[in-house]
Amino acid sequence: MQELFQELLGKVIWFLKLYIIEYRYLIGFLVCFVFLYILFMHWLNIRFFRILRQPVSVVCLIVEILAIAYFTLLFREQGESHTYELELLWSYKKWILESNVAYGIEILNNIVLFFPLGFILTDAFQKCPLWSAFLFALAVSSCIEVSQLVFRIGLFEFDDIFNNVFGAIAGWCVFHVLRSMRRRRKE
Repeated sequence: MQELFQELLGKVIWFLKLYIIEYRYLIGFLVCFVFLYILFMHWLNIRFFRILRQPVSVVCLIVEILAIAYFTLLFREQGESHTYELELLWSYKKWILESNVAYGIEILNNIVLFFPLGFILTDAFQKCPLWSAFLFALAVSSCIEVSQLVFRIGLFEFDDIFNNVFGAIAGWCVFHVLRSMRRRRKE
């Protein structure tokens, strides 16, 4: 059992190294974006950001949506036909059952790309419950996927929508955990 765990851990580490090498610019952008957002909007007590928190958050949200559009729509070549995959979790099957690493990287990429979106939503919309974050991420992701289908750039797939929404919800959850930790520290 321990050997199986070590083998699995080795594969996970190898996969993450491969992902970091392959998408270093995307990861760098997203890490810097989230770090600077946290630093300026929540940890540095700058009066300017406290007063203008919502407008600055809305601008950051727009920047994130533009970054999502840039990374998902502008890096693709136009195809000859409208391509789609309607089977839910088909890419997970390819990744896990067929050991196709490219699908694993694509899954992780879709999750990571939408993480900042969920992170910023609460500040941008003052009060943003989980269901609102879910619907907002679903709408943005659906617009991206429909654009890919209509303009024949990439593949329309429900897996991308699922992964994008999962990433946004993860960002929303991390934001709320960090905010509650900060509030407890103040008390």
